[in-house]
Amino acid sequence: MPPSNTSGLADVEQALRELQLELQELKDVNKELTEENRVLKANQPKRKKKGQNVSEENMAFDEEIRLCGRKYGACYEMFAPDRQLLQRPNPTFPLPLNELSRYETLASAESALLAELFSLLPSHIHPLVGDNHFADIFEDAMNSSRASEIKKLRSKAGLIFGLPEQYFTDTTYNRASVSEIQCLLGTSTSQRMPKPFPPILFLNLVEDSSLRTLFGNWELFGKIIWVLLWGENGLTALRAGGPPRNGNKWEATSLTPGLLAWAGVVVIFLLSADKEFRYSGKGETTKIQYNYMFSSYKKILIKNWNTEYTREIVKKLNNFIFSKGPRTTDSMSDEEDFMAAMDRALAGVTEGEDSTAQPEPPQSVTEDVMDETVGDVEANEDGQRANSPLMEPDEDEVHVVPTATVRGRRGGRAARRTVSNTTRTTRNARTT
Repeated sequence: MPPSNTSGLADVEQALRELQLELQELKDVNKELTEENRVLKANQPKRKKKGQNVSEENMAFDEEIRLCGRKYGACYEMFAPDRQLLQRPNPTFPLPLNELSRYETLASAESALLAELFSLLPSHIHPLVGDNHFADIFEDAMNSSRASEIKKLRSKAGLIFGLPEQYFTDTTYNRASVSEIQCLLGTSTSQRMPKPFPPILFLNLVEDSSLRTLFGNWELFGKIIWVLLWGENGLTALRAGGPPRNGNKWEATSLTPGLLAWAGVVVIFLLSADKEFRYSGKGETTKIQYNYMFSSYKKILIKNWNTEYTREIVKKLNNFIFSKGPRTTDSMSDEEDFMAAMDRALAGVTEGEDSTAQPEPPQSVTEDVMDETVGDVEANEDGQRANSPLMEPDEDEVHVVPTATVRGRRGGRAARRTVSNTTRTTRNARTT
Protein backbone atom coordinates (compact mmCIF):
# COMPACT_ATOMS: atom_id res chain seq x y z
CA MET A 1 0.00 0.00 0.00
CA PRO A 2 1.53 3.43 -1.07
CA PRO A 3 2.49 5.93 1.69
CA SER A 4 -0.06 8.64 2.55
CA ASN A 5 0.49 12.23 1.33
CA THR A 6 -1.76 13.71 4.01
CA SER A 7 1.09 15.10 6.10
CA GLY A 8 2.73 16.68 3.04
CA LEU A 9 -0.48 18.47 2.02
CA ALA A 10 -0.96 19.74 5.56
CA ASP A 11 2.53 21.25 5.53
CA VAL A 12 1.86 23.00 2.21
CA GLU A 13 -1.46 24.42 3.45
CA GLN A 14 0.22 25.67 6.61
CA ALA A 15 2.96 27.33 4.59
CA LEU A 16 0.36 29.02 2.36
CA ARG A 17 -1.52 30.35 5.38
CA GLU A 18 1.68 31.81 6.80
CA LEU A 19 2.50 33.44 3.46
CA GLN A 20 -0.97 34.93 3.27
CA LEU A 21 -0.60 36.39 6.75
CA GLU A 22 2.79 37.86 5.87
CA LEU A 23 1.35 39.30 2.66
CA GLN A 24 -1.50 40.92 4.57
CA GLU A 25 0.96 42.41 7.04
CA LEU A 26 2.99 43.84 4.17
CA LYS A 27 -0.16 45.30 2.63
CA ASP A 28 -1.06 46.97 5.92
CA VAL A 29 2.42 48.43 6.28
CA ASN A 30 2.35 49.65 2.68
CA LYS A 31 -1.03 51.30 3.27
CA GLU A 32 0.29 53.13 6.32
CA LEU A 33 3.40 54.29 4.48
CA THR A 34 1.32 55.45 1.52
CA GLU A 35 -0.91 57.52 3.81
CA GLU A 36 2.09 59.03 5.59
CA ASN A 37 3.67 59.87 2.25
CA ARG A 38 0.44 61.51 1.09
CA VAL A 39 0.32 63.71 4.19
CA LEU A 40 4.00 64.64 3.89
CA LYS A 41 3.59 65.47 0.22
CA ALA A 42 0.52 67.61 0.89
CA ASN A 43 2.37 69.48 3.61
CA GLN A 44 5.61 69.86 1.68
CA PRO A 45 6.71 73.42 2.45
CA LYS A 46 6.96 75.95 -0.30
CA ARG A 47 10.24 77.74 -0.93
CA LYS A 48 10.78 80.52 1.57
CA LYS A 49 10.38 84.06 0.38
CA LYS A 50 13.38 86.32 0.68
CA GLY A 51 13.68 87.64 4.20
CA GLN A 52 11.09 85.22 5.58
CA ASN A 53 12.00 83.99 9.04
CA VAL A 54 9.84 80.91 9.60
CA SER A 55 11.07 77.55 10.85
CA GLU A 56 10.78 74.46 8.67
CA GLU A 57 8.75 72.81 11.43
CA ASN A 58 6.11 75.55 11.30
CA MET A 59 5.92 75.43 7.50
CA ALA A 60 5.56 71.66 7.35
CA PHE A 61 1.79 71.73 7.86
CA ASP A 62 0.84 74.77 5.77
CA GLU A 63 -1.49 72.86 3.45
CA GLU A 64 -3.31 71.24 6.34
CA ILE A 65 -3.71 74.63 7.98
CA ARG A 66 -5.11 76.08 4.75
CA LEU A 67 -7.62 73.24 4.43
CA CYS A 68 -8.74 73.76 8.03
CA GLY A 69 -8.98 77.51 7.48
CA ARG A 70 -11.29 77.09 4.49
CA LYS A 71 -13.55 74.73 6.40
CA TYR A 72 -13.57 76.87 9.54
CA GLY A 73 -14.41 80.01 7.55
CA ALA A 74 -17.52 78.42 6.03
CA CYS A 75 -18.80 76.03 8.69
CA TYR A 76 -17.92 77.77 11.97
CA GLU A 77 -16.86 81.43 11.82
CA MET A 78 -17.14 83.69 8.78
CA PHE A 79 -14.36 86.03 9.96
CA ALA A 80 -10.96 85.26 11.42
CA PRO A 81 -10.61 85.38 15.23
CA ASP A 82 -8.63 88.19 16.78
CA ARG A 83 -4.95 87.25 16.93
CA GLN A 84 -4.68 88.03 20.61
CA LEU A 85 -7.33 85.40 21.24
CA LEU A 86 -5.18 82.82 19.43
CA GLN A 87 -2.43 83.37 22.00
CA ARG A 88 -4.55 81.68 24.64
CA PRO A 89 -4.37 77.93 25.31
CA ASN A 90 -7.04 75.44 24.38
CA PRO A 91 -9.74 75.62 27.11
CA THR A 92 -9.42 72.70 29.50
CA PHE A 93 -13.13 72.49 30.31
CA PRO A 94 -14.96 74.15 27.40
CA LEU A 95 -18.67 74.90 27.57
CA PRO A 96 -21.07 73.06 25.24
CA LEU A 97 -20.73 74.74 21.84
CA ASN A 98 -24.40 74.68 20.82
CA GLU A 99 -26.05 75.67 24.09
CA LEU A 100 -27.20 78.92 25.73
CA SER A 101 -24.37 78.93 28.27
CA ARG A 102 -21.93 79.74 25.49
CA TYR A 103 -23.10 83.37 25.46
CA GLU A 104 -23.51 84.03 29.18
CA THR A 105 -20.42 86.25 29.34
CA LEU A 106 -17.76 87.58 26.99
CA ALA A 107 -15.28 85.16 28.57
CA SER A 108 -17.54 82.16 27.90
CA ALA A 109 -18.11 83.29 24.30
CA GLU A 110 -14.37 83.57 23.70
CA SER A 111 -13.72 80.24 25.40
CA ALA A 112 -16.33 78.53 23.20
CA LEU A 113 -14.87 80.10 20.06
CA LEU A 114 -11.40 78.81 20.95
CA ALA A 115 -12.72 75.35 21.80
CA GLU A 116 -14.56 75.25 18.47
CA LEU A 117 -11.35 76.14 16.64
CA PHE A 118 -9.20 73.58 18.45
CA SER A 119 -11.83 70.87 17.91
CA LEU A 120 -11.47 71.38 14.16
CA LEU A 121 -7.66 71.31 14.06
CA PRO A 122 -5.62 68.07 14.18
CA SER A 123 -3.83 67.66 17.49
CA HIS A 124 -0.37 68.00 15.94
CA ILE A 125 -1.26 71.54 14.80
CA HIS A 126 -2.45 72.71 18.25
CA PRO A 127 1.04 73.85 19.36
CA LEU A 128 1.28 76.11 16.28
CA VAL A 129 -1.93 78.09 16.86
CA GLY A 130 -0.23 80.89 18.81
CA ASP A 131 2.39 81.53 16.11
CA ASN A 132 2.04 84.44 13.70
CA HIS A 133 2.79 82.09 10.83
CA PHE A 134 -0.26 79.99 11.67
CA ALA A 135 -2.43 83.10 11.90
CA ASP A 136 -1.15 84.35 8.52
CA ILE A 137 -1.83 81.07 6.72
CA PHE A 138 -5.14 80.38 8.45
CA GLU A 139 -6.55 83.88 7.98
CA ASP A 140 -5.46 84.10 4.36
CA ALA A 141 -7.12 80.75 3.62
CA MET A 142 -10.37 81.91 5.26
CA ASN A 143 -10.46 85.19 3.36
CA SER A 144 -9.42 83.91 -0.06
CA SER A 145 -11.81 80.95 0.15
CA ARG A 146 -14.72 83.19 1.16
CA ALA A 147 -14.05 85.51 -1.78
CA SER A 148 -13.86 82.56 -4.17
CA GLU A 149 -17.07 80.94 -2.90
CA ILE A 150 -19.04 84.20 -3.01
CA LYS A 151 -17.82 84.75 -6.58
CA LYS A 152 -19.06 81.26 -7.43
CA LEU A 153 -22.44 81.94 -5.80
CA ARG A 154 -22.81 85.28 -7.59
CA SER A 155 -22.47 83.44 -10.90
CA LYS A 156 -25.47 81.29 -9.89
CA ALA A 157 -27.49 83.98 -8.09
CA GLY A 158 -29.96 84.36 -10.94
CA LEU A 159 -30.78 80.66 -10.71
CA ILE A 160 -30.87 80.69 -6.91
CA PHE A 161 -33.19 83.69 -6.56
CA GLY A 162 -35.12 83.25 -9.80
CA LEU A 163 -34.22 86.75 -10.97
CA PRO A 164 -32.54 88.06 -14.16
CA GLU A 165 -28.85 87.23 -14.13
CA GLN A 166 -27.78 90.78 -15.00
CA TYR A 167 -28.97 91.90 -11.58
CA PHE A 168 -25.94 90.11 -10.14
CA THR A 169 -23.39 89.75 -12.93
CA ASP A 170 -23.40 93.42 -13.94
CA THR A 171 -21.34 95.16 -11.27
CA THR A 172 -22.83 98.54 -12.22
CA TYR A 173 -26.46 97.39 -11.94
CA ASN A 174 -28.50 99.32 -9.37
CA ARG A 175 -30.01 96.47 -7.37
CA ALA A 176 -31.35 98.89 -4.75
CA SER A 177 -33.93 100.14 -7.26
CA VAL A 178 -35.28 96.69 -8.24
CA SER A 179 -38.75 96.20 -6.77
CA GLU A 180 -38.39 92.40 -6.44
CA ILE A 181 -35.18 92.83 -4.43
CA GLN A 182 -36.75 95.59 -2.33
CA CYS A 183 -39.50 93.14 -1.40
CA LEU A 184 -36.98 90.46 -0.41
CA LEU A 185 -34.89 92.84 1.72
CA GLY A 186 -37.75 94.92 3.11
CA THR A 187 -36.32 98.12 1.62
CA SER A 188 -37.79 100.96 -0.43
CA THR A 189 -36.63 103.94 -2.43
CA SER A 190 -36.67 106.02 0.77
CA GLN A 191 -35.28 103.30 3.08
CA ARG A 192 -32.17 101.78 1.46
CA MET A 193 -30.82 100.03 4.56
CA PRO A 194 -32.13 96.41 4.71
CA LYS A 195 -34.00 95.38 7.82
CA PRO A 196 -32.00 93.51 10.49
CA PHE A 197 -34.10 90.43 9.72
CA PRO A 198 -35.45 90.95 6.18
CA PRO A 199 -38.37 88.96 4.69
CA ILE A 200 -36.01 86.74 2.66
CA LEU A 201 -35.01 84.96 5.90
CA PHE A 202 -38.56 83.87 6.78
CA LEU A 203 -40.97 81.21 5.58
CA ASN A 204 -43.03 82.50 2.61
CA LEU A 205 -41.32 85.89 3.07
CA VAL A 206 -43.64 86.62 6.02
CA GLU A 207 -41.77 88.52 8.72
CA ASP A 208 -42.10 87.38 12.31
CA SER A 209 -41.09 89.88 15.00
CA SER A 210 -40.69 87.04 17.53
CA LEU A 211 -38.06 85.48 15.22
CA ARG A 212 -39.62 82.04 15.73
CA THR A 213 -39.69 81.42 11.97
CA LEU A 214 -36.25 82.90 11.31
CA PHE A 215 -34.43 80.88 8.62
CA GLY A 216 -37.75 79.32 7.67
CA ASN A 217 -36.97 79.96 3.99
CA TRP A 218 -34.82 76.85 4.16
CA GLU A 219 -34.97 75.94 0.46
CA LEU A 220 -33.05 79.09 -0.46
CA PHE A 221 -30.36 78.43 2.16
CA GLY A 222 -30.17 74.83 0.99
CA LYS A 223 -29.31 76.00 -2.53
CA ILE A 224 -26.62 78.36 -1.24
CA ILE A 225 -25.01 75.66 0.89
CA TRP A 226 -25.32 73.07 -1.87
CA VAL A 227 -23.34 75.24 -4.31
CA LEU A 228 -20.76 75.92 -1.59
CA LEU A 229 -20.23 72.24 -0.79
CA TRP A 230 -20.90 70.40 -4.04
CA GLY A 231 -20.28 72.84 -6.86
CA GLU A 232 -22.02 75.16 -9.29
CA ASN A 233 -23.78 72.50 -11.35
CA GLY A 234 -25.32 70.59 -8.46
CA LEU A 235 -28.62 72.50 -8.52
CA THR A 236 -29.60 71.25 -11.96
CA ALA A 237 -28.02 67.79 -12.14
CA LEU A 238 -27.00 64.81 -10.05
CA ARG A 239 -23.64 64.91 -8.35
CA ALA A 240 -21.11 63.90 -11.00
CA GLY A 241 -17.48 62.87 -11.04
CA GLY A 242 -14.52 65.18 -11.10
CA PRO A 243 -12.15 66.65 -8.52
CA PRO A 244 -13.15 66.46 -4.86
CA ARG A 245 -15.65 69.15 -3.83
CA ASN A 246 -15.53 71.20 -0.66
CA GLY A 247 -18.00 68.83 0.95
CA ASN A 248 -15.63 65.92 0.30
CA LYS A 249 -12.46 67.73 1.35
CA TRP A 250 -14.08 69.10 4.49
CA GLU A 251 -15.79 65.77 5.26
CA ALA A 252 -19.05 67.68 5.76
CA THR A 253 -21.93 65.41 6.74
CA SER A 254 -24.38 67.68 8.60
CA LEU A 255 -25.38 71.30 9.08
CA THR A 256 -23.75 73.55 11.69
CA PRO A 257 -25.07 76.84 13.13
CA GLY A 258 -22.12 78.64 11.58
CA LEU A 259 -22.81 77.22 8.12
CA LEU A 260 -26.47 78.30 8.19
CA ALA A 261 -25.53 81.77 9.49
CA TRP A 262 -22.91 81.99 6.69
CA ALA A 263 -25.61 81.26 4.12
CA GLY A 264 -27.92 83.88 5.62
CA VAL A 265 -25.27 86.60 5.42
CA VAL A 266 -24.33 85.68 1.85
CA VAL A 267 -27.99 85.81 0.77
CA ILE A 268 -28.30 89.38 2.03
CA PHE A 269 -24.96 90.42 0.53
CA LEU A 270 -25.86 89.06 -2.92
CA LEU A 271 -29.12 91.03 -2.89
CA SER A 272 -27.56 94.18 -1.48
CA ALA A 273 -26.09 97.13 -3.36
CA ASP A 274 -22.56 96.18 -2.26
CA LYS A 275 -20.30 95.20 -5.16
CA GLU A 276 -17.69 93.26 -3.19
CA PHE A 277 -17.50 91.46 0.14
CA ARG A 278 -14.71 93.20 1.99
CA TYR A 279 -12.51 91.24 4.34
CA SER A 280 -13.21 93.85 7.01
CA GLY A 281 -16.87 92.76 7.03
CA LYS A 282 -18.29 96.22 6.32
CA GLY A 283 -20.26 96.95 3.17
CA GLU A 284 -18.72 99.68 1.05
CA THR A 285 -22.05 101.03 -0.26
CA THR A 286 -24.61 99.93 2.33
CA LYS A 287 -22.31 100.21 5.39
CA ILE A 288 -23.81 96.93 6.59
CA GLN A 289 -21.73 95.33 9.34
CA TYR A 290 -21.65 91.80 7.92
CA ASN A 291 -19.34 90.60 10.69
CA TYR A 292 -21.81 91.70 13.37
CA MET A 293 -24.67 90.29 11.30
CA PHE A 294 -22.99 86.87 11.20
CA SER A 295 -22.30 86.86 14.95
CA SER A 296 -25.92 87.79 15.69
CA TYR A 297 -27.39 85.17 13.35
CA LYS A 298 -25.16 82.43 14.70
CA LYS A 299 -25.97 83.44 18.27
CA ILE A 300 -29.73 83.21 17.65
CA LEU A 301 -29.35 79.86 15.89
CA ILE A 302 -27.33 78.38 18.75
CA LYS A 303 -29.80 79.65 21.33
CA ASN A 304 -32.64 78.01 19.39
CA TRP A 305 -30.70 74.97 18.13
CA ASN A 306 -32.60 72.49 20.31
CA THR A 307 -36.08 73.90 19.77
CA GLU A 308 -38.55 71.81 17.80
CA TYR A 309 -38.85 74.35 15.01
CA THR A 310 -35.10 74.69 14.43
CA ARG A 311 -34.61 70.92 14.60
CA GLU A 312 -37.17 70.52 11.81
CA ILE A 313 -35.41 73.15 9.69
CA VAL A 314 -32.05 71.43 10.25
CA LYS A 315 -33.57 68.06 9.35
CA LYS A 316 -34.94 69.41 6.07
CA LEU A 317 -31.65 71.07 5.20
CA ASN A 318 -29.61 67.98 6.01
CA ASN A 319 -31.84 65.88 3.75
CA PHE A 320 -31.63 68.49 0.99
CA ILE A 321 -27.87 69.06 1.15
CA PHE A 322 -26.41 65.68 2.05
CA SER A 323 -28.73 63.20 0.31
CA LYS A 324 -28.19 61.97 -3.23
CA GLY A 325 -30.42 63.10 -6.09
CA PRO A 326 -31.36 66.30 -7.91
CA ARG A 327 -31.91 69.46 -5.88
CA THR A 328 -35.68 69.83 -6.13
CA THR A 329 -38.17 70.56 -3.36
CA ASP A 330 -41.52 70.44 -5.16
CA SER A 331 -42.33 66.87 -4.09
CA MET A 332 -42.10 66.68 -0.31
CA SER A 333 -44.12 63.73 0.91
CA ASP A 334 -44.00 64.92 4.52
CA GLU A 335 -44.76 68.59 3.85
CA GLU A 336 -47.91 68.48 5.99
CA ASP A 337 -45.98 66.98 8.90
CA PHE A 338 -43.41 69.75 8.61
CA MET A 339 -46.06 72.45 8.63
CA ALA A 340 -47.74 70.83 11.62
CA ALA A 341 -44.41 70.82 13.48
CA MET A 342 -43.99 74.51 12.77
CA ASP A 343 -47.52 75.22 13.99
CA ARG A 344 -46.75 73.41 17.24
CA ALA A 345 -43.56 75.42 17.66
CA LEU A 346 -45.42 78.69 17.09
CA ALA A 347 -48.08 77.64 19.61
CA GLY A 348 -45.38 77.15 22.23
CA VAL A 349 -45.74 73.37 22.46
CA THR A 350 -42.47 71.72 23.43
CA GLU A 351 -41.40 68.23 22.61
CA GLY A 352 -42.74 65.64 25.04
CA GLU A 353 -45.78 67.62 26.16
CA ASP A 354 -49.34 66.45 25.59
CA SER A 355 -50.44 68.09 22.32
CA THR A 356 -54.06 68.09 23.50
CA ALA A 357 -53.34 70.12 26.62
CA GLN A 358 -54.04 73.83 26.62
CA PRO A 359 -50.65 75.52 26.04
CA GLU A 360 -49.35 78.38 28.10
CA PRO A 361 -49.35 81.81 26.43
CA PRO A 362 -46.52 81.67 23.87
CA GLN A 363 -43.27 83.25 24.87
CA SER A 364 -40.52 84.05 22.39
CA VAL A 365 -37.74 81.52 22.20
CA THR A 366 -35.32 84.38 21.61
CA GLU A 367 -36.57 86.61 24.40
CA ASP A 368 -33.14 87.02 25.92
CA VAL A 369 -31.72 88.52 22.73
CA MET A 370 -34.65 90.76 21.86
CA ASP A 371 -32.94 93.81 23.29
CA GLU A 372 -30.10 93.18 20.82
CA THR A 373 -32.16 92.30 17.77
CA VAL A 374 -35.93 92.73 17.63
CA GLY A 375 -35.69 96.08 19.39
CA ASP A 376 -33.74 97.26 16.38
CA VAL A 377 -36.75 96.65 14.14
CA GLU A 378 -38.96 98.83 16.33
CA ALA A 379 -36.31 101.53 16.46
CA ASN A 380 -35.97 101.35 12.69
CA GLU A 381 -39.72 101.98 12.32
CA ASP A 382 -39.33 105.14 14.39
CA GLY A 383 -36.58 106.36 12.06
CA GLN A 384 -33.75 105.76 14.54
CA ARG A 385 -30.49 103.97 13.84
CA ALA A 386 -30.28 101.62 16.81
CA ASN A 387 -27.84 98.73 17.06
CA SER A 388 -28.67 95.83 14.76
CA PRO A 389 -26.92 93.04 12.89
CA LEU A 390 -26.51 95.59 10.08
CA MET A 391 -24.70 98.29 12.06
CA GLU A 392 -21.84 98.67 14.51
CA PRO A 393 -22.97 97.77 18.08
CA ASP A 394 -22.00 99.39 21.33
CA GLU A 395 -19.34 97.26 22.95
CA ASP A 396 -21.19 97.05 26.28
CA GLU A 397 -24.43 95.71 24.75
CA VAL A 398 -23.51 92.43 23.14
CA HIS A 399 -20.77 89.85 23.57
CA VAL A 400 -19.23 89.51 20.12
CA VAL A 401 -15.71 88.16 19.74
CA PRO A 402 -13.62 90.65 17.71
CA THR A 403 -12.34 89.65 14.31
CA ALA A 404 -9.28 90.63 12.33
CA THR A 405 -9.43 93.43 9.74
CA VAL A 406 -7.78 92.95 6.36
CA ARG A 407 -8.23 94.12 2.80
CA GLY A 408 -10.68 92.75 0.26
CA ARG A 409 -11.00 91.50 -3.28
CA ARG A 410 -13.79 91.53 -5.80
CA GLY A 411 -15.39 88.91 -8.03
CA GLY A 412 -18.41 88.01 -10.14
CA ARG A 413 -19.42 85.85 -13.11
CA ALA A 414 -22.44 85.14 -15.30
CA ALA A 415 -25.37 82.95 -14.26
CA ARG A 416 -28.37 81.43 -16.01
CA ARG A 417 -31.90 82.72 -15.55
CA THR A 418 -34.76 80.68 -14.19
CA VAL A 419 -37.92 81.16 -12.12
CA SER A 420 -38.04 79.77 -8.58
CA ASN A 421 -40.64 79.49 -5.87
CA THR A 422 -39.03 82.48 -4.10
CA THR A 423 -39.68 84.81 -7.04
CA ARG A 424 -43.19 83.54 -7.58
CA THR A 425 -43.96 84.13 -3.91
CA THR A 426 -42.50 87.64 -4.15
CA ARG A 427 -44.50 88.55 -7.23
CA ASN A 428 -47.71 87.15 -5.79
CA ALA A 429 -47.17 89.27 -2.66
CA ARG A 430 -46.73 92.39 -4.80
CA THR A 431 -49.82 91.78 -6.92
CA THR A 432 -52.04 91.20 -3.90
